[in-house]
Amino acid sequence: MRLFPKLLLSFLAVALIGVVVVSYLANQITTQEVRGLMMSSGMTNESSLVQELVGYYRGHGSWDGVGSILDSGYSGMMGQRLIVTDSQDRVVADTRGALIGQTLIDSSGTPITVDDKKVGALIVRGGGMMGGMMGQGGPPSALPTEGIVLARVYQSIILAGIAAVLAAFILGGLFAYGLVRPMRQLTHATTIIARGDLSHRVDINDKDEIGDLARSFNKMASDLQNAERLRREMTADIAHELRNPLAVLQSNVEAIIDNVLPATPENLQPLLDQTQLLSRLVDDLRTLTLADAGQLSLDKVEIDIAALTRSVITHFTASADSKSISLESDIPNDLPPLTLDPQRIAQVLGNLISNAIRHTPERGKIKLEVRRWKLDGTSPTSNLQPLISNPQLLITVSDSGVGIPPESLPYIFDRFYRVDKSRSRIHGGSGLGLAIAKQLVEAHGGKIWAESEAGRGTSVKFTLPIL
Repeated sequence: MRLFPKLLLSFLAVALIGVVVVSYLANQITTQEVRGLMMSSGMTNESSLVQELVGYYRGHGSWDGVGSILDSGYSGMMGQRLIVTDSQDRVVADTRGALIGQTLIDSSGTPITVDDKKVGALIVRGGGMMGGMMGQGGPPSALPTEGIVLARVYQSIILAGIAAVLAAFILGGLFAYGLVRPMRQLTHATTIIARGDLSHRVDINDKDEIGDLARSFNKMASDLQNAERLRREMTADIAHELRNPLAVLQSNVEAIIDNVLPATPENLQPLLDQTQLLSRLVDDLRTLTLADAGQLSLDKVEIDIAALTRSVITHFTASADSKSISLESDIPNDLPPLTLDPQRIAQVLGNLISNAIRHTPERGKIKLEVRRWKLDGTSPTSNLQPLISNPQLLITVSDSGVGIPPESLPYIFDRFYRVDKSRSRIHGGSGLGLAIAKQLVEAHGGKIWAESEAGRGTSVKFTLPIL
């Protein structure tokens, strides 16, 4: 569940719990107070009736005609039956008239006393109150008033509100803890990452925004770890690439200075070769550095791509002939003009062709093809079509070499990566050619990829936008 509906449902749950708690407690306490008030009201009526009966006896000196009092004002008191007995427990008044004149065996009611002498008793029956169940009653002033009952009801509502606040506080605390706990994990993880431990990850699998943040954090940490690994590997590769030619230069120069080797063209040629190798390596590294920094400048002009590709091929004819390699091309004459940096694209083509010559055996074949990119799904590389939204030109450099193992194919555009680790730097390249080609093609808005089959050769393809 996402964070917004989770928060909304949590707030709703807190509100509902508060309402339920307040309603329940207020109902219970109010019911008790109302019942008490009703009971108290009954007790007050009974006490008032006893006082009136005392006054009647004092005024008449007997109970004759006492039934009129019951009939006039109290016959319906809370639906109860009222009975008055004399000092001998003989019934002198009955609201139902059935027991008048009879002597009760059990006359436990409220005593009626005159001048500290019991002259009779009041018995209340019905409505759940028998005789003394109402209590002996006290003076009306001791009974709760309406104001007191209302004050108790208000107090009950306040107590219910406090209970609801406590319940909401507990529920809110539990939810807040569930929200804060992953945030604390992320905070702790950022501290560890800042200290340099890029291997740390957070274990949060929630499906809400916090879970998304955790997954993004883990991906960031993984990317940083990979970037740091690549940086260290690149630093080590650069040091290795520089160390070998510098060692050759140093040893040969020392030999010439010590007159071990004469300063002949034959002995100076290796020094020139190593110097040229260092120069190419520095230029390649500069190109990659500029590309990484987004500062790779392109001098784009409108050119004839067919003429450019044919010109590049002519520069490698001699190298191909030296290995008896057939260098072919299939370049239509009706290609549209392209706006690009001719030197950079020539560099891309040069890197691809020279790389193909190095990995193609004698009497092999290399072919350069230029075609319009088809967006009809018929291309074997149609999986790249979603990456291309405008008309493209497809350039392919294929060879009949040994091919690239499937496990190495995803890495051939990485810096300093060489499939054949046994090749020397002079004859096998520095491992930057394809990486530079990738950067230059992408700088022009194109894509580059490779297709290979072990033992049957490799095809490197890249696209250029037709503007």
